[in-house]
Amino acid sequence: MLRRIADLTWRRPRSILLGALLFAAVAGFFGHDVEHHLKAAGFTDPDSESERAAEIVHDALGHGAEPGLVVLIRSREGGALDLADPVVRDEVERLAEALRGSRYVGNVPDPFETPGLVAGDRASVVLPAQLSTTDLEDEGGLADESVRERVRSDLLDVGYAGFAPGFNEVNDQTRKDLTRAELIAFPLLAILLLVVFRSVVAAMVPLLLGVLSILGTLLALRIMAALVDTSLFALNIATALSLGLAVDYALLLVPRHREEVQVHGHTLEAHRRAVATAGRASLFSGLTVAAAMSALMLMPQRFLYSIGAAGAVVGVLSAVMAVVVVPALLAALGPRIDLWSVRRGPALAGTSDRWFRLAHAVMRRPVLFAVGTTVLLLALAAPLLATTLTGPSAQAVPPGQQSYEVNRYLEDHYGRAFTEAASLVVTGEVSDDALASYARRIGDVPGVEAVQPFARVGADVASTTAVLDAPALDGRAQDAIEGVRGIDGPGELLVSGNTARFMDEKSSLLGHAPLVVALIVALIVVLIFLLTGSVLLPLKTLLMNALTLAAVLGILVIVFERKVGTQLLDYPGPYAVEVTSLVFLFAVTFALATDYAVLVMARIKELHDDGLPNEEAVAQGVARTGRIISAAAVMIAVVFLAFAVSPVFFMKQIAVAMALGVLIDATIVRALLVPALMRLLGEANWWAPGPLRRLQRRIGIRDV
Repeated sequence: MLRRIADLTWRRPRSILLGALLFAAVAGFFGHDVEHHLKAAGFTDPDSESERAAEIVHDALGHGAEPGLVVLIRSREGGALDLADPVVRDEVERLAEALRGSRYVGNVPDPFETPGLVAGDRASVVLPAQLSTTDLEDEGGLADESVRERVRSDLLDVGYAGFAPGFNEVNDQTRKDLTRAELIAFPLLAILLLVVFRSVVAAMVPLLLGVLSILGTLLALRIMAALVDTSLFALNIATALSLGLAVDYALLLVPRHREEVQVHGHTLEAHRRAVATAGRASLFSGLTVAAAMSALMLMPQRFLYSIGAAGAVVGVLSAVMAVVVVPALLAALGPRIDLWSVRRGPALAGTSDRWFRLAHAVMRRPVLFAVGTTVLLLALAAPLLATTLTGPSAQAVPPGQQSYEVNRYLEDHYGRAFTEAASLVVTGEVSDDALASYARRIGDVPGVEAVQPFARVGADVASTTAVLDAPALDGRAQDAIEGVRGIDGPGELLVSGNTARFMDEKSSLLGHAPLVVALIVALIVVLIFLLTGSVLLPLKTLLMNALTLAAVLGILVIVFERKVGTQLLDYPGPYAVEVTSLVFLFAVTFALATDYAVLVMARIKELHDDGLPNEEAVAQGVARTGRIISAAAVMIAVVFLAFAVSPVFFMKQIAVAMALGVLIDATIVRALLVPALMRLLGEANWWAPGPLRRLQRRIGIRDV
């Protein structure tokens, strides 16, 4: 297959490049406005108890039980509001009416007839809005935008808070962060590429590959958004991953092409050999990335399955572009690939004496390095055993956003009734006495500060709200909800609200994780077996990937929970690890770690197949890929760290973790653990039972 691709790209490079340009134009035309068709985040499981409870109340009332949005009204001069003044009173009532007419607002109580809406010091009035949607993360954001447009005053100070405004501000910040990260990443990446590739023309190859991959992914997300709800955060991940893989594959193909040209000249033979070797590694690498990311599509959370789909598309597109477009570009440019050279130096694909000596030094003491490296990675991972998890809440709103200050004011002056209330619903034939008993028993649960009497809202449906005495995601709040859910009685008692959603999110992630992990493991094992023909090397790869992942997550706890180095990152909290990010980071870290494993093993296998003994093939393979993988790791880390400028806490955590993952894997794992383990396994590295060996020879992609 690769030989035919090489011949085609050699004979018709301009036709292929024209086709790529046409693809880019079509993808850009249909995908340029994709962000307007995507939905915010999506951390909830639609089948969870909290979501079912919200749906039941919504169907009965036409809106939620707890406020999804709160408007805070204060005097512009500070101090108490003169609510006896007809002008002020009329203005508050006008604002309440404007709020009722806003999009997705289902109910707003009368501020002067409902107890508790006027602050005790009369310095403020709150207008809680119960929304006519259960999707607070997306349609709640549309409600917030409508409210901010309609509910304004020239007389009074108006602020907006609650779950929906906070999430909407995070959503808007994410859009800004994407643009800012691109403005940071592209210039830095261009400079690094110029230094590494040594010529202006060659440095443009990975940027072109990245742009094509990004445009193709935008088109795929646009199509996906027309079929199923798709998360906005997929854009950020798709952009970062596209640039990262583009750098990886260009660093494989361009230096290998130069290496073959030095031996065979600008000939078809040199072209074939470059495509057959570097192209093969790129193809397998892209497929392993796609396989690992696609497993996330099994998760019910919009955030995760959208990122999984985007990552899978990026992996496939990057691999296809690498083996088709890049060779066509190299064939069309010929010697002009080195045009506008800026520096001289050893070729990236050339053998590095330092890496060669390091590999041999490691293999002279393989047990020492294998054990020492493993102990180091496990020590870094140890803090993960005692981590605190967090999720979407008012804490996700970065300081400086409008709702940040308003949320703090509401909590200080009104408690948590308006921003973090728990919603309770009882279904079935339940008597008034039983409902009263439910309310009393709920109020007796430790951690429940107050509970309103149940009100019948429909046939066999009664609902109320409760206030907890701890922040929504605090352990005490979760214990309280667990206690409430444990209450038995007639009918069925269901709980919703921010705390319940977070608990259900963790439960859902834990419940679906085994299948996701099993699929990732199975796909990676199969693909690496098809590449190497070995049954041991896939298992070794899984072990090394697990160590890399554990170390990354442990460092994440050290930095973002134990507060080591957070000042350098301008990180204001929360000091915990975002729970959904753990699942995402598992997939992406495995994908990128396997990416590097494939790049190294493909070269080692090539050398071993050419007749070198195991130890020498390992040393030569590490020496010939050392510069490439090191350069790739630095550049992809730069791309990921560009997203760490985001003030959104979970985006900062994801960006730092992804950068750490590639750096740890490209240094500690590839430089020390790979040669140590391959030396210990010896020729057994390449062993497989006869039937499997014959299967691999029949269906594996061969060099030529």
